[in-house]
Amino acid sequence: MSLAKILPIGLMLFSFFFGAGNLIFPPVLGQMSGENLTIAAIGFCLSGVGFPLLGILAMAIIRSNNPDDMARPVSTLYARTISILCALTIGPFFAIPRTAAVSFDTGILPLLPDGSGAIGLAVYSLFFFGLSYFLSVNPSKIVDNIGKIMSPLLLVCLGILIIFVITSPMGGLQPANGVYKTAPFFKGFQDGYNTMDLLCSMLYGAVIVKSIEATGIKDQKQLTNMCIYAGIIAAICLALIYGALAYAGAVSTAAFGIVSNGGQLLNMISVHYMGFPGQMVLALIIFFACITTSIGLTTSISAYFHELGGGRLQYQRLCLYISLFSLVVSNFGLNNIIKFSIPVICMLYPIVIAIVLLNVGHSVLKGDKIIFRVCLTLTTVFAIFDGLRAGGFHLQALDALLVEYLPLFDIGFGWVLPCFGGMLLGYLYRLIFTSKVKNNE
Repeated sequence: MSLAKILPIGLMLFSFFFGAGNLIFPPVLGQMSGENLTIAAIGFCLSGVGFPLLGILAMAIIRSNNPDDMARPVSTLYARTISILCALTIGPFFAIPRTAAVSFDTGILPLLPDGSGAIGLAVYSLFFFGLSYFLSVNPSKIVDNIGKIMSPLLLVCLGILIIFVITSPMGGLQPANGVYKTAPFFKGFQDGYNTMDLLCSMLYGAVIVKSIEATGIKDQKQLTNMCIYAGIIAAICLALIYGALAYAGAVSTAAFGIVSNGGQLLNMISVHYMGFPGQMVLALIIFFACITTSIGLTTSISAYFHELGGGRLQYQRLCLYISLFSLVVSNFGLNNIIKFSIPVICMLYPIVIAIVLLNVGHSVLKGDKIIFRVCLTLTTVFAIFDGLRAGGFHLQALDALLVEYLPLFDIGFGWVLPCFGGMLLGYLYRLIFTSKVKNNE
């Protein structure tokens, strides 16, 4: 396998996962983690980069173009439910509305008079999703060309900004805040959920597999190796960007204090180093990056539900419904979108992590129904508990019991032991059951 074949696939995979929305979380992580930046960033990259790439690898291993196949050993209904929830989360519930909110907070809100943010967001989001809908139902090479031009420009602007940050930092690293004081790795890992890239990976996986096969590679081992090498390229690019942005946030605390809105923080950092012209260039590029992301998600989610409905649901109408729903949700504002998404993501992410690990281990686990069912039943139950807790819903007696006896539950990782314990129990059951059958024979 030559670099000439691997590099384009790796860069395509990088472009799939890299969206303007992902830019807003690392700077906030940097501010909150302060002196614990390195360990927090490692946790963030593991969940925000590592596991999404494992999701692509899992799709390559089972060689499927249907995300339902990842969890089908549990049951068709369970698999379909998880796929639909992932599609809605990365679609009209959170990720698509976030594209409008991020571009508004980064480029438009700082230019508006105080108190006019709500009206400005309403007008802007109407324009944003009107354009997104029009381009979604009228496929054009313009969108692809914008993406090909804007992604490199965005990277160049970020590169310039990071050079300023490294050569002339705004201040030193401050003490860590909140959970970042006591459990920076786990808090960083959980913050990586916000990228939602793992939830996208099952939908992206089929595209990557087809792209690799188009290069003439059909052998399963070669296909898997190509995914690994391409994944390494994408992972390096993403990790470098996340790490650099987290550092920028960490050194900005001395100048700005804690800023909870990542879009506004990125804008403030840009103005500090590049002034108004730099702010405008970055805002324009982020707008184009966000609109292309919105179009890509709208078209892919509409196509998914169109196929799911057996063609009975018109693609154009699905684009319209998704755009209208996203328009409404975007007007809750970026902070609220993130706030409302956290419980859902904290529930879904552990389940999809378990699904990915079960499929990556296909050579050992063989897609065994018992292993899948035990692992995913336990993981789902405790992931729901973690999601409810993240949303502020506490069952006092149950919470107290689980905090006492279930490791990591108090920091939002109550699913870890049930997940791996479920895999082990299912595997042991299969070994014992298989041994008994052979003895009886």
